[in-house]
Amino acid sequence: MGVCTSQSQPKKVKEHKHQSVTLPPQQPLTTREQKTVTMQCQEQTSIQRITTPVRRVSPNQATTPAKKASPNQATTPVQRVSPSLHSTPKTMIVQSTQQQEKARNGSLLNIPMQRVSTRPGSKSIQSPASRKYSIVSGQSHHNNQSKTVMQHNETGQLVLVEMLKFENRNQQYIDMLDELLLNHMHIIKIVDIHVDSHKRSYQVVYEHCQGGTLSKFLESNKLEYQTIGSIFYQMVEALAYVHQLGYSHDELTIDSFSVFDDSSTPFIKLSDIRSIYQFMYPKNSLLYEPPNSPNHHHHNRDTGKLQSIQTKNRSQSNDIWALAIIALQLLNQQFPFEIEEISKFKPEITYAKQALDVYPLLFEMLHHNPSERLTLDKCLLHPYLLNMKQIQAKDYLQPFTNITKCKNMTYLHKCLFRYLLSIYATDHLKVLTKLFTNADLDKDGKLNEQELNLLFNEKPEEYSLNISDFVDITLDDFLLLAADKQFVLTQDCLMQSFKVLSKSYGYITPKLICKVIADCDEARLQQDFDTFNLNYAFQLKEYEEFLANYQSPKSIV
Repeated sequence: MGVCTSQSQPKKVKEHKHQSVTLPPQQPLTTREQKTVTMQCQEQTSIQRITTPVRRVSPNQATTPAKKASPNQATTPVQRVSPSLHSTPKTMIVQSTQQQEKARNGSLLNIPMQRVSTRPGSKSIQSPASRKYSIVSGQSHHNNQSKTVMQHNETGQLVLVEMLKFENRNQQYIDMLDELLLNHMHIIKIVDIHVDSHKRSYQVVYEHCQGGTLSKFLESNKLEYQTIGSIFYQMVEALAYVHQLGYSHDELTIDSFSVFDDSSTPFIKLSDIRSIYQFMYPKNSLLYEPPNSPNHHHHNRDTGKLQSIQTKNRSQSNDIWALAIIALQLLNQQFPFEIEEISKFKPEITYAKQALDVYPLLFEMLHHNPSERLTLDKCLLHPYLLNMKQIQAKDYLQPFTNITKCKNMTYLHKCLFRYLLSIYATDHLKVLTKLFTNADLDKDGKLNEQELNLLFNEKPEEYSLNISDFVDITLDDFLLLAADKQFVLTQDCLMQSFKVLSKSYGYITPKLICKVIADCDEARLQQDFDTFNLNYAFQLKEYEEFLANYQSPKSIV
């Protein structure tokens, strides 16, 4: 698989000869060239910019140099195939047909990155986002008024589209996206970047976190202590990754994070990423700035408002303070102090009577002296966060139950479902990848008996599971077998995938399957065709029936 178990290094900075980029103070891009960072659990990032005939394929591994396509090659807009004209599950997201054609290596999430320049003035046809996406009724605006919830016209995939005018500051942001690729499972991904020459605007398409912002999630849910700890761990992990690249956010608030999936333990992502590239001065950000921030001196005590002129300095210690403040908000459901009293805020005194094991860590993150604050790398090694890294047994119950349903799957079923899941359910696979990675304590790419027993507190029989059925299961097999097959068994998904697999012939054969899906054994496929009376080829109705009966395969009559 190589998704969340592979190691990667930050992409080296490319030089632009014709346009200089203004970078955040104290954090030049060369910092990334000076560091070698090894990270686990990084998502495959895919950004498609539909504006110029030049296509730059950017790697997901630092060892692969960026490739430039021939000038004669035309850029093909991404077309997405999906089942979701109906309501889609919360973790559903799709991948493009163009990407799946380039990802024929049998790996469920090994999708190559494609990036295309968006320089204004290109002679190629520029494509506004409205050609691919439409505004969703009732969800036209996100919390940020410049971002709109939209839906892919063909697939139904929900995304956030940010409109940015043709201005120098916005152009710099677009350019900076080329310089720094944020590739982490707990950081929101950029899906597409469009240029609308008529409206003179850039349109940046982001992943949509359907659970909403963390503050709204907190308002509508009573969070258990264990759940808060898991959320806090994910936030620290995301910012630790940014810090390891030599960058910082500096404008964190509770609304900088959103809930990507809330089916069990909430899956959190850093959804406000622009501040990493440029100061944005968001509302209420002063509340999360440490006491040493010069902006506290600009605060008007009479009106409670911040003066229009703000002074900000880049420092990773700002993020450490802000994360601890957000944790206190989650724990107590209120802000820990009045902004005018920040200089008097002494957390070790305010929370002296608290016995919860998170507070000693928070005290280490809330020193008034920035140099005394615990770094995020050290926070991740703190006993409290090491304990919070473990996900609750309830999160694993349904995936392992799904595995037991796949005992009778044929080779043909496995090939087809591997393909369908990799195209139509990648976000669902990301959630499963997170579960597997946390369970794989020795990081050997498989789950041994000891690791499996730990998942279910040494009592798997209480969950009607037989541990021996899962021993030494690999990530690739876990993703295939543990996935909820209903994600890809919708009518739209089956019709669209049949069209791709049949190559418009109106039927599917073993040879046609091998042309689309990598690493399939045509002889084994043919054997299954013979066994289940598929007559060397099956049509749409037979295709749908065969896949739906994956738990108990039977011959087609």
